[in-house]
Amino acid sequence: MSEHIASVSWHKQGTFSHEGFDRSHHAKASGHDIPMAGANTQDYVDPEQMLAASLASCHMQTFLALAAKKRLQVEQYDDTATAKVETNDDGKQYVSEVRLTPKAVFAGEKQPSQEEIEKMHHKAHQHCFVSNSLISQTIIDPVF
Repeated sequence: MSEHIASVSWHKQGTFSHEGFDRSHHAKASGHDIPMAGANTQDYVDPEQMLAASLASCHMQTFLALAAKKRLQVEQYDDTATAKVETNDDGKQYVSEVRLTPKAVFAGEKQPSQEEIEKMHHKAHQHCFVSNSLISQTIIDPVF
């Protein structure tokens, strides 16, 4: 078992009422400060983006480990993750879907086929602990 600790800190800025308040706050993890706020705030990261980034990062690291075991040379890996927020039947908002669009660039003579890359992404999804922790549907659309 391992534990991973993050903290959040919020302090009132301006008015605080039922009509609204400043949602900006800071998250800290491993000594790094991450400015955050509510959704759709351009100058800050929102929790939905962090969830998408966490899933994309976990998937990427698992994919890279699989590639290394296959003796493949990955030169670059990029992904744009999109979290979709919807309202469930109980009227509660939740992240219903996270879409990953990973693109891996391989070097060397040993080049995996599109089918092999798709299988690696499927296996990475199965072994990614963040993915295994979410109820959201995860869609993986590799870019070739």
